[in-house]
Amino acid sequence: MPAMNRLFLIILLFLSKVMLVRGQQFYQNLGLGISASTMGIGPELSYYPAKYRHWGVRAHWVQFSYKDPIHIGMANEKSLDIKPTIQKQVGAIYLDYFPFKKQRWHVFGGLSYNLKQDYLFNVTTKTGVSLGGIDIQATDFGSINLGIKWSEWMPAFGLGYLGNIYKNRLLLGVDFGLSYMGSPKLQVSYEGFLETTTLDEQIPKLERNIRNYSYYPNLNFQLKYLLGK
Repeated sequence: MPAMNRLFLIILLFLSKVMLVRGQQFYQNLGLGISASTMGIGPELSYYPAKYRHWGVRAHWVQFSYKDPIHIGMANEKSLDIKPTIQKQVGAIYLDYFPFKKQRWHVFGGLSYNLKQDYLFNVTTKTGVSLGGIDIQATDFGSINLGIKWSEWMPAFGLGYLGNIYKNRLLLGVDFGLSYMGSPKLQVSYEGFLETTTLDEQIPKLERNIRNYSYYPNLNFQLKYLLGK
């Protein structure tokens, strides 16, 4: 069974058990919706227990993909061609706390899991490049393959607002938070002029510098419908 299916099976069983213990039908206080964020887009489940009005729990699965080639123009009619392969699938569960009576503003914390993460870049040139006043022919430049891998587990926290659109059943949520992605690992391979450099020795230093970007800002919009209250 794929990791994504296992994760959501566990979440569904958890929600079912919570509501059955309280003697409610499965759909009571359960919200179904869609989540669109800087992590990706996908379905969301939410649960707001009537007895614990200040609390809620959400789970979602989102994905994002980008593969459009990038062309970077340079001086002297030179250019670089970058072929990215960015694919991301994330499952997450968050606990919401509503400190106010109207249950609108809330703080949240939770954990995300990278079900799939590809950050790969292939760099080539058809025209050659000019670096620091030095012209490098296309045949000498060769190719560069760069990959970045972050931690599979990502703790997250932030602030959100849950607004009523229709009869407290159709809701629009907005969250802004940070996800900690851990320490990056660089995967670099190349052929061409970089073979004459000491780039391999610089990779640990590059990883330390990239670690400054380990906190990923996450803006998340949710549109959800509560099945029962």
